[in-house]
Amino acid sequence: MADASKPSSNAAQIEDWNAAVGRTWTQFQEQLERQLDPLGREALRALAPLPGEHILDIGCGCGATTLDLAVRVGPVGSVVGVDVSVPMLDVARRRSRPADAGRAEFLQLDAQHDTLGSAFDAAFSRFGLMFFSDPVAAFKNILTSLKHGGRLAFVCWRRLEENPWVGVPLEAVNAPARAYFPGPGLGAVPPKA
Repeated sequence: MADASKPSSNAAQIEDWNAAVGRTWTQFQEQLERQLDPLGREALRALAPLPGEHILDIGCGCGATTLDLAVRVGPVGSVVGVDVSVPMLDVARRRSRPADAGRAEFLQLDAQHDTLGSAFDAAFSRFGLMFFSDPVAAFKNILTSLKHGGRLAFVCWRRLEENPWVGVPLEAVNAPARAYFPGPGLGAVPPKA
């Protein structure tokens, strides 16, 4: 469990994922899983987990990727899923475990700051790496959890400007609001020059 006495520069993210954002995600997790699964499968293909491996799943959310990895590493392997969201980890811990899965464990940790363990053969993340306030510190921390030669595969959105499927609707919502509320707007989408 995360050390509550240690200040975290991820405090705002941790607060959001333990409040409305985390509760909303758990409410719609089945639909979100269907949407994100194909993207995560590509990262899993690239990672190529092997039977018997010990894998870290960063930002495991409601546990689908952790359990998928546990099946891939088989009964002699293990997977540790870490996330900051208690509501999402509660869902993950209640999920049924496939019979052919290796050991799967879910821990509330901030991958940017907390000790993640060591000697992982690989680390994986499906949209869990883009929330770090200090990515350099986070990746250094993740590196310390890997064995020499360990692998990392992840899926992460690019900048908002490079994702028109999100940016355009936010811009449409923000445009009328700018007339009344100057500044970056509701979704913090910068106005076009």
